[in-house]
Amino acid sequence: MNNLLPLYDVHPITIKLLKKGHPWILKDKFTEKFQPRERFIVARERRRPISLLLHDPKHTQVKARVWASKGDFGKLIKNFRKDLNIRIDKALKKRKQQELLKERENIFLVFGEADELPGIKITLLKDQLLFQFYSFFWENYEENIIQHTLKSVNQVFNMDITKGECWVQYRADGDSQKQKPKCLDPNCSYRTLELKEFGVNYNISLGKFYDYGLYTDMASVRNHLQDFFEKSKSVLNLYSYTGAFSLFALEKGARNVTSVDLSETYIEELENNIKLNSYEDNSHQSMTMSVNDALKELSNKKEKFDLIISDPPSSSSDKYKRTNALKEYENLLPKLKEILGDDGKMVIFLNTHRVNRSKFRQKIDQVIEQKELKLKVIKSLKLAQDCPELKGFPEGSYLKGLVLAHDRS
Repeated sequence: MNNLLPLYDVHPITIKLLKKGHPWILKDKFTEKFQPRERFIVARERRRPISLLLHDPKHTQVKARVWASKGDFGKLIKNFRKDLNIRIDKALKKRKQQELLKERENIFLVFGEADELPGIKITLLKDQLLFQFYSFFWENYEENIIQHTLKSVNQVFNMDITKGECWVQYRADGDSQKQKPKCLDPNCSYRTLELKEFGVNYNISLGKFYDYGLYTDMASVRNHLQDFFEKSKSVLNLYSYTGAFSLFALEKGARNVTSVDLSETYIEELENNIKLNSYEDNSHQSMTMSVNDALKELSNKKEKFDLIISDPPSSSSDKYKRTNALKEYENLLPKLKEILGDDGKMVIFLNTHRVNRSKFRQKIDQVIEQKELKLKVIKSLKLAQDCPELKGFPEGSYLKGLVLAHDRS
């Protein structure tokens, strides 16, 4: 039956990447020959089928994603819906075994390519299910995915979620469309709910904004940093967004927490969540300004912090200029060292698939050496738990972090 499948040559570099486990076929002169009407296509090498692909002609960059690299491709297509359901069930059972819901009410049930479900992320937010599709291919299977996931989630996790508590969002071309999650309850445009993560209560909003106000992929990172937070009485959270790290610090006993973000909306959400958790007795300071202005002010006051968190957007702009997060660390690291306490730690992140973990580390080491900062890396951070990584797929390992301390040697 494989002889009847649409076979296509792909770029020689693409073939090498496929063999290493990379699951994407990016736009090039070879993908221009893919026929738009074909839902499933097969990549070949010297006329030999090597990968069954899910074709996505509408996506501007990722033209196809790997569904299988072995087996009878014709049979796999014939049994596609069954295989799809099996993969969803496998992902859910894996999360059940991890027992993540004991500590938090926000987890990824499906994390795309790493769960062999390319272009699909499914998040459980307390009693709500958020389906995020990064490939237009899934438009033809959306109803099947929702129905089966709903049934399986209720069985595996002993829940009673209804279709009216499901949300759908297409993010197939990144942030370009800015489509808000849409509730499958036609009478609901947005919904606010309260959920818990590691003892902290958060108010989040589904359907009101592009994002719901809490980065679930950072949850496992917060978990790995618990020891650092428990030992820190003063914490600085830069690019704080809605302040998950600030709230985590307050929950762990910090008496002096400072949050910095340009957005008044995000700072307001943070302060509302401080009230929700009754953290008012702790000292929290909001600084609604640029990070550079905040660091200048804190330095002038000779402030020192036990723990500094820096999670800049990969690329951002204010009304004056656009900055690149990796390059910005050349300017940022000396300023952070200046306000870092004697036994303090700084946690710096880079959130982009365009720079791999090795290059990030090399850049930070280079800045430390060139600026003579006398800092050292003591720990590396990456996605974990409900956000598994796929070998050969650096784009899926977009989040990387380093913990730095003073180098006394």
